[in-house]
Amino acid sequence: MRVFLLSLIIIGSVGVNVHESAARGEEAGTLNLTVIYERHFDVPVLDVIFDTETVTLEEAMQMGWKEEAFTEDELGKGKVPVFYPRVILISRGRELSWLPDARRNSYYAKEIRFYDKNGKIKKRLFLKEYGEEKIFYSPGRKYVLVSRRPTEWAPEYSGGVLYDLNGKAVWEIKGPTPIAVSDEGYSAACYLDWQVPPAPGGDFYVYNPKGKLIATVENPLKEETTPLFAEFSRDGNFAILVFSGEEDRPTLLELIGKKGKIKWKYEFSEYRFSGTGGEAHLVPPVGVIGTIYKGTGSSNLFFLSWDGKLEWINPLNSSTYMGCRFSHDGGKVYTWTLSGGMRCFDIKTGDVLWKYEGTCRWTELYEHKNHLVLKGHPDKVFLFDGQTGKLESKIEFPGENIFLTVQGGRIFVIKVEDKSILGFKIERVEAKESTIGN
Repeated sequence: MRVFLLSLIIIGSVGVNVHESAARGEEAGTLNLTVIYERHFDVPVLDVIFDTETVTLEEAMQMGWKEEAFTEDELGKGKVPVFYPRVILISRGRELSWLPDARRNSYYAKEIRFYDKNGKIKKRLFLKEYGEEKIFYSPGRKYVLVSRRPTEWAPEYSGGVLYDLNGKAVWEIKGPTPIAVSDEGYSAACYLDWQVPPAPGGDFYVYNPKGKLIATVENPLKEETTPLFAEFSRDGNFAILVFSGEEDRPTLLELIGKKGKIKWKYEFSEYRFSGTGGEAHLVPPVGVIGTIYKGTGSSNLFFLSWDGKLEWINPLNSSTYMGCRFSHDGGKVYTWTLSGGMRCFDIKTGDVLWKYEGTCRWTELYEHKNHLVLKGHPDKVFLFDGQTGKLESKIEFPGENIFLTVQGGRIFVIKVEDKSILGFKIERVEAKESTIGN
């Protein structure tokens, strides 16, 4: 069972340091981070999609895994299950943005590589240089969507191509730009406008897994709003569509089925939605949460029930980026902000169950069993108890630009300049008197 622990062994070879928490005068816990996977590339990596394979222990070690990664039962069977990089995004070498999804913009990402289990490149896909393309994943990372984005110098550049994990094109849309895709291959598309703010008007279009148009979701406020954002639920059966006003308001949300049937609509007449990745999340049959802003003021968190009723809206007292995510059980909502605050809300009442105030620029959050794993820009990883909000540890990779991902119950850290990906095994042990620094 992979869980977090209360004492630390520092692995010097990967440059992991542990520091005391500066917030609330609380002493950080310590971690035993045993490196169980290490893979180096010849290029700087921005992101990775892992796939799984069952191989012999010898093959696993050749793929970068260490024997400590596996249980005695797994080792006794002669073959072990492993993760391996199936798809990676390669950096252009430009200074990276703090935005969580900016690494998938072609201004920062130069190339997509598709690998087999032995590390052989199956396909290389080169991207436009100045942000004309953006990469989206399906919720379960089954597909890679490359969307064509219009720009001032190429206002008619639109459409997109869906690839499977072998790098094979599944379909291509030559009309509107697809901006979300499900694990079945359904997609939501719209005609994007390069202008800021974009001109009002435009609808959403829904395509089936063969790339055929099956529905048009009309914009009911064509004189005021334009298509901005779309996201499919993890089960793939629903999607949330967002229309944004010319001055960022009104904001109109529509929940649709995967074939384009509208379930409900809800309008925020005085609020704006930025469309940044991580600022909305939907979980059937619980509902939809999102971060919205009023004027130039602070952000607010809303909860719409599965039937489209506004249950509550709470101020978050932050004017910076604010991400939000349902807990795995759907009973809580976590929010994190670029200015360092984090809160946990009860989904039924909107009450704050706990909060944490810090100064780190948090940009990514993952729930791992009963814990939260957060990335602090640019080189820190935080571990919290998801039930109490207690900081267990703060880990730093000095001088590194890192990205964080949790896939298949494993925690991986992508070290961009080091051109490597590290996987960690984290276990809880009985608390012992610390010997660090002795």
